[in-house]
Amino acid sequence: MYLALARKYRPQRFADLIGQASISKTLQNSIAMNKVYPALIFSGMKGVGKTSSARILAKALNCEKGPAIEPCNQCQTCIEITEDNSADYMEIDGASNNGVNEVRSLRETVKYKPLKNRYRIVVIDEVHMLSNAAWNALLKTVEEPPEHTIFIMATTDFHKIPATIVSRCQHFEFKRIPFEVIKQVLKDICQKEAIKVSDYALYLISRSAEGSLRDAKKILDQAIAIANGDVKDDDVVAILGIIAEETFIALTRNVFTQDRKGIIEQVNQLIERGTDLRFFYTEYLRFIRDVIVIKSIPDSERLHNLNPENVAVIREIVKDVSEVELLRFFNAVKELEQTIRNTEHPSIILEYMFLKLSYFSALVSIEDYLKRLRDARPGAAVAAPAHTPPAPVVAAPRAVEAPAPRSGEADWLPELKARVDREKPRMASVLTSSRLELRGNTLFIEVAAQLENAWKMMKENRAYLNQLAQELAGRELGLEIVLKEGQAKDDGERVVQELKNDKKIKSLKDKIKGSVIAVESVKGGKDA
Repeated sequence: MYLALARKYRPQRFADLIGQASISKTLQNSIAMNKVYPALIFSGMKGVGKTSSARILAKALNCEKGPAIEPCNQCQTCIEITEDNSADYMEIDGASNNGVNEVRSLRETVKYKPLKNRYRIVVIDEVHMLSNAAWNALLKTVEEPPEHTIFIMATTDFHKIPATIVSRCQHFEFKRIPFEVIKQVLKDICQKEAIKVSDYALYLISRSAEGSLRDAKKILDQAIAIANGDVKDDDVVAILGIIAEETFIALTRNVFTQDRKGIIEQVNQLIERGTDLRFFYTEYLRFIRDVIVIKSIPDSERLHNLNPENVAVIREIVKDVSEVELLRFFNAVKELEQTIRNTEHPSIILEYMFLKLSYFSALVSIEDYLKRLRDARPGAAVAAPAHTPPAPVVAAPRAVEAPAPRSGEADWLPELKARVDREKPRMASVLTSSRLELRGNTLFIEVAAQLENAWKMMKENRAYLNQLAQELAGRELGLEIVLKEGQAKDDGERVVQELKNDKKIKSLKDKIKGSVIAVESVKGGKDA
């Protein structure tokens, strides 16, 4: 009969335990000092070594060459415990023996000394399944067990164990086994079994196991069976039901090349294959995360989860794409998470998402757009020489001479815009879109009607603008900053506000439940 890999390669010594070094060391020290606690709780997720540790501890305590920090696995006692044939080693399923009668029977059994070994080891698996009556019946035995009995309770649901039991036991929490450790263990098993398997296939199996070494061995067993020998990537993809990485790559290439027909065809292929589109969305989000890592970090081999054979292709696809654009790309995909999860038509949302992403390369950021506007202004050409200091022979006379009056708009208004651009860039964008006109000895700056906040900012900097204008013009100048059609606004705004705040008008408005839409001046009649 075939022996499953999980049983064939089950740890037989503390040194063989994977990912639980601190627990192994604590148990070994307890054995060496003869201070093994009479009641232990092993908690943790499935497949991380709880019952294996209990079995190893039983062998170490009862080994004919011990008690020893490592069992010999060669004496009769170790062999019997390994093969589950020992009368003094009991593994009980807590799910099917969860009643008070079973616990009472267990209490009667542990009263007597072991038949052969030093200790009777009682392992209750999935102990959280016991009933309340069973817990109450077990309470006193766990607190004061017979001298020759040790209780080991294993559970995947620690919080369901009553606090009265926990307080009487020593608790060991088993951790998830790291992904890289699982991958290396599977690789070693494949070498011992003379089975060829790619690193990518091992990665897929290790990731799907989610920290459980037993689950990883089970999946590897299934992959070996379906492949009838050497394990291929496609076999693992078929078993796990995951989406091939090439599908993500093809869709991403279509997005960046704006091949929208290809995008629709790819989504249709997913539908025809019966792919779970919500699962596909989640996996694509992970794929984009890995693409960002590859783009941003030079040596990122251990930081992403992609097939190493595809990394060169992915780098080629995103070579002209900036990191900021990829982050914007990721954010746009993430925003649709709730929509994809709740919609009845995920295919339509996926098509929309990829078509939307295909337009991203044509978009320009606000910062770049403002920079282009500044570069396109006539004053930009004047601004450049300002960084170069004037020649000494020219600088000396300018220090003592009074500025000569300048009158034409073309002479100094562009220089005014250039100075503002250098000294107050935020105001420069408003000044660029405003109309500047010199009327006699007054400079008028007319701001667009919809830019009221910008108009207020300009008025706050009125003194700065007036001083700068006089300095460049070489004479006294007045300054007026107005909104477009600002005369009517300035003349009528005060009157309109007074009328809106009038007590009689407010009272009438409340009575008829109306509102003031406009205030108009009416001419004619007797009172005109």
